[in-house]
Amino acid sequence: MKRIVDAIGHFTETWGFGVSLLILPMVGVVIYEVIMRRIFNMPTSWAFDVIVYLYAAHFMLAKGYVERGDGHVRVDAITRLLSQRTRDWLKLITFIIMFIPYVGAMSFAGLEYAFDSWVTWEHSQSAWKPPIYPIKTIIPVAFLILLVQGLANFYQHVRKMFGGEA
Repeated sequence: MKRIVDAIGHFTETWGFGVSLLILPMVGVVIYEVIMRRIFNMPTSWAFDVIVYLYAAHFMLAKGYVERGDGHVRVDAITRLLSQRTRDWLKLITFIIMFIPYVGAMSFAGLEYAFDSWVTWEHSQSAWKPPIYPIKTIIPVAFLILLVQGLANFYQHVRKMFGGEA
């Protein structure tokens, strides 16, 4: 099981690095659009959509990577007053009660959302009218990666709590 968890972690690290590179074409498109709009007075019809799509992909696909590093935002004003053992138990309970149902539901709903978009070959309402179905496919993919990494983290946390190596 440890090898599987390590493989998931390695995948997530590699995936996160790849996803982080999406920022480069996004910045390139922003620079191009600014130059075309401000210097040449020739705004593009496609740049805004491309920027939004790249940012959406960057934001959504990084969820698993952030989970791997335990970097999601949380309010711990009360929990930090608790003992480490109580925090560990609280983390386990909230994972089971909140994380799994939420991420599982979002994965399922995202799959249905993407499927409906593919079936209708949905396109944007902008002047450029790019297809939306590829970007909607990112939703279930992102939540599935988050779920798998969350389960790997959960396994490591349980092992650490009960005296095994993480």
